Amino acid sequence: MSAPIFFDPTGNRRVRVRRFGFFMLVLALAASAVFATTVATVPAPPPLPIAYEHAQPLPFRAQIGHLTRSARKFLFGRAAAPAPTPNAKPITVGFYTPWNDDSATSLQRHIDRLDWVAPANLSVDASGALKVETDARFERIVATALHRPLVMPVLQNTLDGDWQGPQTAALLANPARRHALEAQTLAYLDKTKAAGVMVDFETMPAASLPSLRLFLSELRAQLTPTHRLVSVTMPMDNPDWSTRAFAQAADRLVLMAYDEHWQGGTPGPIASNPWFVQKLQHALAGLPRGKAIVALGEYAYDWHDGKADALTVEEAWLSAHDSGTTPQYDPMSGNTGFSYVDGSRHDVWMLDAAATWNQMKILSRLGVGDIALWRLGSEDPGFWSAVKAWHNGGQLPNLKPLVQAANVDVEGQGEILRVTATPQDGSRAVAFDKASGMVTSETYQVLPTPYVVKRTGALPKQVSLTFDDGPDPTWTPRILAILEQYHVPGTFFMVGENALTNRDLVKRIADDGDEIGNHSYTHPNMAEEAATGIGLELNATQRLIEATTGHSIRLFRAPYFGDAEPTTADELVPAVVAQEHGYTVVGLHVDPDDWQRPGVQHIIDSTIAQVESASPDRSENVILLHDGGGDRSQTVEALPVIIQRLRADGYTFVPTSKLAGLTHDQVMPKVDGVNLAAVRADIALFAVLAAILAGLNWTFFFAISLGVLRSVGLASLAAMLRRPRPVEAPEDTCQPLVTVIIPAYNEERVIEASVRRVLESDYRHLQVIVADDGSKDRTSAIVSGAFASNPRVELLTLVNGGKAAALNRALLQARGEIVVALDADTQFEVETISRLVRWFADPAIGAVAGNAKVGNRVNLVTRWQGVEYVTAQNLERRALTKLDAIMVVPGAVGAWRREALDDVGGYPEDTLAEDQDLTIAIQRKGWKVAYDEDAVAWTEAPESFHALSKQRFRWSFGTLQCLWKHRGTLRKGRPSGLAFIGMPQAWLFQIVFAVISPAIDLALLISIGGTALRISQHGWAQTQTDVLRMGAYWLGFTLVDLACGWVAYRLDPRKERFRPFLLLAQRFIYRQLMYSVVIRAVGAAFAGKGIGWGKLERTGRVNAGPAGAAPAPAAADRQAELETAP
Repeated sequence: MSAPIFFDPTGNRRVRVRRFGFFMLVLALAASAVFATTVATVPAPPPLPIAYEHAQPLPFRAQIGHLTRSARKFLFGRAAAPAPTPNAKPITVGFYTPWNDDSATSLQRHIDRLDWVAPANLSVDASGALKVETDARFERIVATALHRPLVMPVLQNTLDGDWQGPQTAALLANPARRHALEAQTLAYLDKTKAAGVMVDFETMPAASLPSLRLFLSELRAQLTPTHRLVSVTMPMDNPDWSTRAFAQAADRLVLMAYDEHWQGGTPGPIASNPWFVQKLQHALAGLPRGKAIVALGEYAYDWHDGKADALTVEEAWLSAHDSGTTPQYDPMSGNTGFSYVDGSRHDVWMLDAAATWNQMKILSRLGVGDIALWRLGSEDPGFWSAVKAWHNGGQLPNLKPLVQAANVDVEGQGEILRVTATPQDGSRAVAFDKASGMVTSETYQVLPTPYVVKRTGALPKQVSLTFDDGPDPTWTPRILAILEQYHVPGTFFMVGENALTNRDLVKRIADDGDEIGNHSYTHPNMAEEAATGIGLELNATQRLIEATTGHSIRLFRAPYFGDAEPTTADELVPAVVAQEHGYTVVGLHVDPDDWQRPGVQHIIDSTIAQVESASPDRSENVILLHDGGGDRSQTVEALPVIIQRLRADGYTFVPTSKLAGLTHDQVMPKVDGVNLAAVRADIALFAVLAAILAGLNWTFFFAISLGVLRSVGLASLAAMLRRPRPVEAPEDTCQPLVTVIIPAYNEERVIEASVRRVLESDYRHLQVIVADDGSKDRTSAIVSGAFASNPRVELLTLVNGGKAAALNRALLQARGEIVVALDADTQFEVETISRLVRWFADPAIGAVAGNAKVGNRVNLVTRWQGVEYVTAQNLERRALTKLDAIMVVPGAVGAWRREALDDVGGYPEDTLAEDQDLTIAIQRKGWKVAYDEDAVAWTEAPESFHALSKQRFRWSFGTLQCLWKHRGTLRKGRPSGLAFIGMPQAWLFQIVFAVISPAIDLALLISIGGTALRISQHGWAQTQTDVLRMGAYWLGFTLVDLACGWVAYRLDPRKERFRPFLLLAQRFIYRQLMYSVVIRAVGAAFAGKGIGWGKLERTGRVNAGPAGAAPAPAAADRQAELETAP
């Protein structure tokens, strides 16, 4: 007996394999460490020298003066306790402006401090129609609050931001139209279950005020029965608005205690303390206590160029910070202000928390406890500390901390950006009068700052073409050709993973003189990445570009960075990290949304219109297009027209560096110094990575293509063999003695049934040999007990030597011209032996393979094996018969010519797949192998994944042994069927593809995951090409697989029901197990391990159906005794 194939008894090969594996592991780890080090340690160069504008401070002309004695006494005298109001608890109202981010943020944070919230979401136009501005965010905040304030919608007479006083006056004077507005308002309040309505009609003519009061009275009459309120806002310094008169018409009066100096007037305090006291005393005169709600302003005005801009308090702080000045508290007015110059003079006044605290103290003296804040989102965060302290009586508020601003300050014009400040908290010192508790001084020590973004690059009639998400092998070359044709420079913001697989395009872009920018490595949403992750994204792309071009890159645009108007921290954190790595951030203003594929003409028209809409307040110099990330055919078609039309309009195309006042060498400096060594180390690593990715892509394509061709080819050949049969089975006239050998090892559960099924065969001229290969159970005892009196059955009890040895020992006792071998767990049908034997009428036939089927389909594992037997093994065997390329006559059901067995020395004992080894060996001796699909045997399949894994590992290792043992077939080219079809397809599909399939599956999963990520990040429009292509591949492969499976079931003689879903599940899950066992088998072969047969536990649950008619046992046995006698 020769040594088993691959077995190394010395163990030296296993040591060498382990050493080689360890060496490769160390090499991979070392290369990874070098790569990780070079990527993680990219040195950050200094910022590029870009000039940005800066504002200059001016001395502040404060309204410093002396208060009158009466005013000083009122404000700073010792306060007496105010008279109690009818309200058990004072109320706090917050005005909310829909769809304002700051307003929503403030409401979210402080909703538990509010008793009423007044959203300004209702307006009436000149026709009397009620306009409702829905705000889902507001509704969600209120609905999910633990403390829900009453919702009091504000009804305003505005149209497109302008007050419509005269038009509203005409509407209210008309009873029918007025009643219609009342009905619409009531319907809305009923629908939303609001607590009432707050009417805010401004710029009303004096003569129309009686109509307004009538409107309020009529609304009130309809709301009072349902305990809902009507409130009205009133100016405090307009004598036409009589508080006494309006008190008769409305439940509550909201007195707007601000705008002493307003947007249409001259600079000054917005609500000085003397003015506040005087106007409020006059307004409250004669009003019942609890009637008035005093609205306090928390905002600022910036007067410049004959106009005034409304600012939030935080925006005012930011203006002071940017101009290098400090807000100053004016003790006469109690307001704060400052001045600066930024091309023109700016005078800024604000109402901050110090001012509103003093106003709250004044309200206490006047007996007013109900206040409203105009507006949520514009306030000094210290306002809420003031409200809490005021409600708690004698406490003083903590106004010292200035929390960081929530907004973003964008300065200058252009689309080249630099973040010059990040959010930080500030502080102030506040002094209080001991007697009154009022603020006497306020000193801003450190101003809080938000993100500060400075911009440059607004050059008239100059535009820069930028392209994101490439390079792409299809679209980038076409875009480059257009740029070369029209001599236009471009800036390409590249995704590293695309650059890795298209390094030739990266080099071409650099060689053409175009500029390259960093667009991350994997195109993530950097707002969701940690700073370390962002840095790695930038460094990996930087190193790749350096290794490919020899130049560094200094321009950066974050994925999903929508424009040059950043408004959230999400947009700015990646920019800050990029700046720390030495990048200059490039934004954009011209975006035709070409990634959505809106149409060629839309891309052209939108681009031209945006470029030509440039103004002093908004630059339009950087154009965003895409050369990757999807189908860019529309972009390619639109680009020449855009270039021609803009040039015709007098525009010049420049590189992005010129907009920043830089040179090409500054934004793409040559790599030198310490970086050069790191880049040289990375060149090989990036080349290897690119080769691996390219290899995976081509392997995937090759594997899918060959798999489809193989499936279609096998199914077609099998169908051709079936209808019409090119080789018909011979007539059943051959009746030689047949020896049936059943090797058995611990088969007590199945051996009796297996032997009985053979004896019940319609072929009677039989010798049955049971070769017990040293069983430790009752196998021999069962055979002896059941068949001792049957002369056709012989029992050989052997020392355990393996299946092949047992078969060869039985061959010594075999007298038949034909030998049928079957496994002990297999049950033949009545006609199986006769159908196998009939083929040997042809003297060229050396072996016949039968049709093995799973007989114990009791769970999903065995049902999947049943599918495999029909759609893979039997279909393949049926097809390869046509090509004289059958690779295996299965041990479960096969017949052999004794002469052919003797010709090759019997069953080979140096492989675990003795049936496959023998099949190849006799064909190499010139014998032919046939396949009879009607010769059916039912075998027991493993019923668990563990048992299946053991069995398939043995099969895979045995197959590998046979392929290696008979590799000379490929070299000699004989027999041709095996040399050119059987063995190559076995090597390719059973071994090679199985080994590399995990890598292919991993590449597929990465592709699916990447596509899913791009859908979530880019939407369907940008990724539909990838999705449709992937879907088409999957659908095509699945349909081919199903079609071939259907063919296999149609060709099967038992005409079993085809179950497509079972086939699909088997393909996606079951095959992973098959891959793992092949990989283990290859590993064992390399290591030279000794692999034995092992033993699968039998269950005896094969269901082969009725045996069919057979001669009476006694008569049959007597007849057999005569036929087999020597």
